[in-house]
Amino acid sequence: MTAPEGDNVDIVNKFGYLAVGVSDLAEATEFYSRFVRLDLTEQVGDTAFMTGGLEHHWLRLEEGNGQGVKRIGYQVTDESSFAVARERLRDWGISYTEGGDPKTERVQRWLRFVDPGGFEIELFSGMYERGVPPVSSGVNLQKFLHAGWEVRDWDTTTRFYQEVLGFKASDWIGDMAGFFRAGDRYHHSLVLIRAQEPAFNHFCIQVESIDDVMRFRHNAVKHGVALKDDLLRHAPSGSIGVYIKDEARGFSVEYCVGHPQLDDASHHPRILPLAPETVDIWRSPLPELHRPAPLAPPSVPRAVPLPTAGDDLGTTAFLAKAAAHSG
Repeated sequence: MTAPEGDNVDIVNKFGYLAVGVSDLAEATEFYSRFVRLDLTEQVGDTAFMTGGLEHHWLRLEEGNGQGVKRIGYQVTDESSFAVARERLRDWGISYTEGGDPKTERVQRWLRFVDPGGFEIELFSGMYERGVPPVSSGVNLQKFLHAGWEVRDWDTTTRFYQEVLGFKASDWIGDMAGFFRAGDRYHHSLVLIRAQEPAFNHFCIQVESIDDVMRFRHNAVKHGVALKDDLLRHAPSGSIGVYIKDEARGFSVEYCVGHPQLDDASHHPRILPLAPETVDIWRSPLPELHRPAPLAPPSVPRAVPLPTAGDDLGTTAFLAKAAAHSG
């Protein structure tokens, strides 16, 4: 599963944005505003840009382009990343296009290709920024953290992201899922899942506290939005999260807290078992408790008769009489 990691060159710095096709732009912007708590930066024609930070957009919603994720964008480390990426894509025999139209796309430069798993990927630089972050929406958003998708040719695809784009393996779940980090060193900016058919699975937003996760959850449940996964804690990253379904687009949205950054020099990827407690450590079965044999009920002594007027009232005599009576 492991592969050379792009000669340790951080071509990709972080997860950038998703281009998502929608059939009804008003419905989609309402969903992502009301339940994911993103802010509408601007609308250009049939495209709405939404964000939760200073970046111009985390989501690019495109009406009339079918439903679902159309393109996955990663921000490069610097301009030299494009030359390295071009050379490695050519070595793999993967064609690409280059361009950039800030007036309509709000990024200065991009390079696009289709990965071995069948997804359109964009490497970009120079995304527009907002002058001030969005006004608080009741939850404290920190980072557009990662995306995860299901691929058919998993072995080739996991090798591609390491060899060509320089992602570093953080952890594996058997030979079924790989977690990969980019230059920002968060445990994973990318999750690749082995599957029979390709499908976008989820994207994740990191928030400030568990209170933000639970407010997100409560808001969704209160308004009838289905949960894909309720509160859980992942073994690979240790983060705590909740997933809601975007049923119209066919994937889910995760809010998480506690997602760590790793030290590239000291971290070694683990191979974790494919088990319920790997997905959620709280599902690990509790050990059986040792139950001692029940104690015999204590014997109840018979009442000792009180001394009468004719008895010897001395202590010794009374105790002797009591002992004889109890025997």
